[in-house]
Amino acid sequence: MYIIIVGGGKLGYYLAKTLAPEKHKLVLIEEDFNLCKKIVDELSVLGVQVIHGDGTDINYLKDANIERANILIAVTGFDENNLVACQLAKNYFNVSRTIARVNNPKNINVFKQLGVDSVVSSTALIADIIELEVDWACLNNMLSHRVGNIRIKEIHVDRHARSVGKKIADLKLPEGTIIISLIRENQVIIPDGQTNIQTGDNIVALTHVDNIVSLPGFFQ
Repeated sequence: MYIIIVGGGKLGYYLAKTLAPEKHKLVLIEEDFNLCKKIVDELSVLGVQVIHGDGTDINYLKDANIERANILIAVTGFDENNLVACQLAKNYFNVSRTIARVNNPKNINVFKQLGVDSVVSSTALIADIIELEVDWACLNNMLSHRVGNIRIKEIHVDRHARSVGKKIADLKLPEGTIIISLIRENQVIIPDGQTNIQTGDNIVALTHVDNIVSLPGFFQ
């Protein structure tokens, strides 16, 4: 794919460094000259093209051959610049997919309403994780007091897991274990015994406290 990255800070740098071995055509646009020089010195050997300029300027986007781009990723430290870069890519150059970093979670809905395809907020992600962990910790604490021996456990299914492709009924789970839900690609599925396990699934199970340690082995 032809990918343009606007912003050469830590996120843009490591993103380019990670994607480069996948044989994508990568162009990175950065306004800071010294940062550009550093990126060129370190990433040019990986085939990353670096342009010194403003990623919200149509001329610099043209220099990056944006007409050929499949994806534009805007990861500067300024939400307004990321939004402008994505809107230019989408509305003026018909780039099929735009991805923007959002520093202020309050801007997430605005970006989506204005046509940005994917909006990423590390602040919101961390907050969601913390909220999820706190809620589950409180729930398990409540269960330990009210029920005594019942706990909730989340299990991630990776691509090497032996359970991939198998039906839940065929896993022979410990007695008394109930699969409450299965989270797949941000969708919550209420499974039954015929539901197949897929790579990337997050399994949420209700089980006896004695099974907490052994239960993940049935999905790995």
